[in-house]
Amino acid sequence: MRHMSRCLLIAPLLALSGCTNLLHSTAPALQLYVLQPLPTAPASGSAPPAARPTLRIARPLPGLGMNTDRIALLRPGNRLDYYAGSRWSAPLTDLVSDLQLTVLRADSSWGAVADDRSSFNADYLLQTSIERFTAEYATEAGPPVIQVEWHCLLIRRSDGGLLGSFAVTHSQPAQENRMGSVVLAFSEAADQAALDAAAQADQLLRSAKVRAAP
Repeated sequence: MRHMSRCLLIAPLLALSGCTNLLHSTAPALQLYVLQPLPTAPASGSAPPAARPTLRIARPLPGLGMNTDRIALLRPGNRLDYYAGSRWSAPLTDLVSDLQLTVLRADSSWGAVADDRSSFNADYLLQTSIERFTAEYATEAGPPVIQVEWHCLLIRRSDGGLLGSFAVTHSQPAQENRMGSVVLAFSEAADQAALDAAAQADQLLRSAKVRAAP
């Protein structure tokens, strides 16, 4: 029975149906993938860190089907599935949090940025909900389009006040229906979403400073 249970857990990874080699992956070894942030130019001409507010990134909230390290795809007919033989190197929420941390630490609007693994008592909190993070297929044969959608809240931690909310969406077509190309498109879409989220959080922060000015 224990052997049967293990087989039942492994079977879904190998049983994806479809017309393409990628969806029929028969690779014997599990392949792990990471989100690779694009290099960013160092900030210059900004105020010293002590004069800038600080930010804590809360662990993202996963949408339906996103609370996993499996790489999600959407087949024609809105059928949610996962790639066989390939996974993220960590749960998706951890990968998104790490990506946001990298992008926001390079943002000159913030004096310091930490995630929820730290006890750092920051001025503001960024809460993200992952609504979409999928490779979406129009047909079974062609390459997918990566769709990333996040909803974000920027919260003042001193009193729990909401500075504002915003959504970021980005799509990126994969060049080929191969796992390397699909993961590259995921990285590009996620990186752009993180940059957009940082820009909108900066705008909310500037607006709050204007309202607070005498």
